[in-house]
Amino acid sequence: TPFHADVFRSYSWSANICGRKKWLLYPAGQEEYLKDRHGSLPFDVTAPGLQDRSVYPRYNQSQPPVEIVQEAGEIVFIPSGWHHQVYNLEDTISINHNWVNGCNVAIMWCFLQDELAAVQREINEWKDPIDDWHLQCQLIMKSCTGIDYKEFYNFLKVIAENRISVLENGLDDEASAKNTPKAAISTLGMLHAVFDLKRTVKVLTSLSANEDFKKLDLTSLSPPPEALLHHLKAAIDTALL
Repeated sequence: TPFHADVFRSYSWSANICGRKKWLLYPAGQEEYLKDRHGSLPFDVTAPGLQDRSVYPRYNQSQPPVEIVQEAGEIVFIPSGWHHQVYNLEDTISINHNWVNGCNVAIMWCFLQDELAAVQREINEWKDPIDDWHLQCQLIMKSCTGIDYKEFYNFLKVIAENRISVLENGLDDEASAKNTPKAAISTLGMLHAVFDLKRTVKVLTSLSANEDFKKLDLTSLSPPPEALLHHLKAAIDTALL
């Protein structure tokens, strides 16, 4: 694969069923040193052209990548925001999975803000003649990343409603009265739900205050952001009593 970070800056794992892969992984932030003078990342981080300081002025500040050779039966975990390049060293079959959770949803939100800012810079010269310029920016961002700000709100809402359901259902009387594995698992689920809701509140608060988000027609969002935030905070307060 070319040099990239995973969709929405998600976590991912890759399990080799058969074959061998070589991974070159750069910790989050190192990609800044690999950009050319126009701010673009290279297709291949092993290309000799990266040594040209007139094109890649900060390359010499980058750290060497973490290099892994993955064998059949092994799983590689890729942290959120780590850019990487992968080679199949032979015929390979692998299973891959990406996910976002309470630990990296804020990173996803930062990524979306960066993506929108990049779009705005690209079409800034048409800002005045286009009446719905901010909507066009959202449309272009969605075509590039697969999501816009209103869809991100709905993404947060689905997570929030699921976690609220966990808290509102709580432990059943029988499980909570006994020291059983079921009770232990349910309690862990409750704590996990509270953690995710707290992270969702933080990101949703930032989204609601975002000027680009406030320029959108939010009347189609149900419930409104303020109402959802109130519900989240109330659910957390009740769970912590």
